[in-house]
Amino acid sequence: MSELMLEVRMEHPLDTILAAFEDPFRLRRWVDAPPGCYRTGGESSKELGEPSRISLVDAQGTPFFQTIRILSPLSLQGLELEMSWEGGGLDGDATHAAITFKAYEGGTQLHLRQGPFSRLEALETHRAYWEHCFARLARIASGEAVPCFEEFCEESQGFDEPLGFAAYTVLVGMREAGAPAEVISQVEEALYAHLPRLSDETAGVLAALLRFRLKEPAS
Repeated sequence: MSELMLEVRMEHPLDTILAAFEDPFRLRRWVDAPPGCYRTGGESSKELGEPSRISLVDAQGTPFFQTIRILSPLSLQGLELEMSWEGGGLDGDATHAAITFKAYEGGTQLHLRQGPFSRLEALETHRAYWEHCFARLARIASGEAVPCFEEFCEESQGFDEPLGFAAYTVLVGMREAGAPAEVISQVEEALYAHLPRLSDETAGVLAALLRFRLKEPAS
């Protein structure tokens, strides 16, 4: 059995880091899926000891799940939690994690201790997971609009069919790139004025093309 120890120093003050833990919208932007995977949603519980079950998918779109139980309330000193997984190559016994905070030279030092792990591979996978999450936390603390798959997934629920999803990704891509709202509105109006005029045959061919392209290996 072994334990994971990880120490991260951030240039942001402790109150900024705590805010990213307390705000559920910022929290789900940095408590992400393992690298190469995506968080799609879940049920969160604010009650101590109650499970929060998070839904994820891997790079191939295969679903798996993460369960987190908060064991101690968030404080200036940190928090404790229990973490377990179903699928995703991370199946195994639940592990205990303690995250502590410390003000350090105008910034914040975070210390993570998690375990026990029966396999070195599982320990290193969790190390990569936490390094990925803490890197996102630092970006969010800096005020960066870190893209969130779960938010995009929720926002796109009103769109259907491949062409609708394609139009959605174009509009959101423009928004995230900083395009003015009036420009996005004009493009949206043009898309939804003309796309419904496509014949069913043409729409079907273009939808098939999108599915075909999306299955091609990334270059």
